[in-house]
Amino acid sequence: MRTARNNFHKLELRWGLLAALFVFVFIPAAHGQSEDRLSSSAQRAYDQGDIAQAITLYQELVRLQPDSVAARTDLGVALVRAARYKEAIAQYQEALKRDAKNPVVRLNLALARYKQAEFESAAEELESFRNEHPENQQSLYLLADCYLRLGRNRDAVTLLEPAYRANPDDRAVDYALGTALLREGRIREGEVVIDRILKDGESAEANFLLGEAQFAVDDAKAAVSSLRRALDLNPNLPGAWSLYGRALLKSNDIAGAKMSFERALQIDPSDFAADLYLGAVLRGQNKLSEATPYLERALQLRPRSPEARFQIAALYATTGKRDEARKEFEQLEREWPNFLEVHVQLAALYARMNLKEEGQREREAVLRLNEKRQANSADVKP
Repeated sequence: MRTARNNFHKLELRWGLLAALFVFVFIPAAHGQSEDRLSSSAQRAYDQGDIAQAITLYQELVRLQPDSVAARTDLGVALVRAARYKEAIAQYQEALKRDAKNPVVRLNLALARYKQAEFESAAEELESFRNEHPENQQSLYLLADCYLRLGRNRDAVTLLEPAYRANPDDRAVDYALGTALLREGRIREGEVVIDRILKDGESAEANFLLGEAQFAVDDAKAAVSSLRRALDLNPNLPGAWSLYGRALLKSNDIAGAKMSFERALQIDPSDFAADLYLGAVLRGQNKLSEATPYLERALQLRPRSPEARFQIAALYATTGKRDEARKEFEQLEREWPNFLEVHVQLAALYARMNLKEEGQREREAVLRLNEKRQANSADVKP
């Protein structure tokens, strides 16, 4: 058990090192004693935790040395520390105008976008970076996490499989790859990875992956048990509370699911599943004003997610925005013709809009898809 936990702590340390990696002490070219003193004072303020003062001093340094990549990068680092991500991104972009290939600045930029939950943009930055620096481990972990957050599980598998083969003791890679395989529906392959983690003894991570495998095969009761054990071992395990909430939701424990999603968002405000499902639960309870910010956040995190777009469209329909709802549902129908709930919602919406032919078409689609589901269900019975 101790080995497994220590291995996973390596992942946490690496993420910490990833953040620390960007805190470089850049020594600008000497433009005079005043700039040197300003740079030293800014670095000293940063090291002492006086981030506001460090930002002020670095801003003055950038004013005096507008073409200094080092000064702009140090200012960006301090801005990130203060959670002023947009300003940090602007500084990194200015630095890259002066040194387009600088690897430190490029990683800093990706990290700032990641911290701002701009996962698609962060992934694009990291993909480009890894084309030139494929050996960089920090970018591997960060890109894998971006893929998982975006639901790009297949891309995560493709990224991680070579590292999995090359580094048999890297439990961070094992954990991320196991998660991606299970979410991709490759249960047997995922179980191989789980077994590899379990060899180190019981851990929160192993229980989480086991719960994810059980959830994937619709064994909600077993998933609840495994995920509860994972959370008992590590209540701050990323993604565990949101999956636990989904398992509780499948077990019809609505109140427990809501509390789990809320806890998930306390730990990680960028947890897509927690935002989506908490918003969906609240919408189902007709608590529309409460549901709206969660669903909007889910859509912001994954703009192309059909589930998030469906929930927003359903929210539009419930709040009387029929034209907006119709536009979104019809677009979803074109892109995802087998999305049953879209046809159900469209049938009801067309009925309210007195569009009889369109409503009849959707009712027929619902019947057809229900028949197909029943036939598929019968096929898998022993």
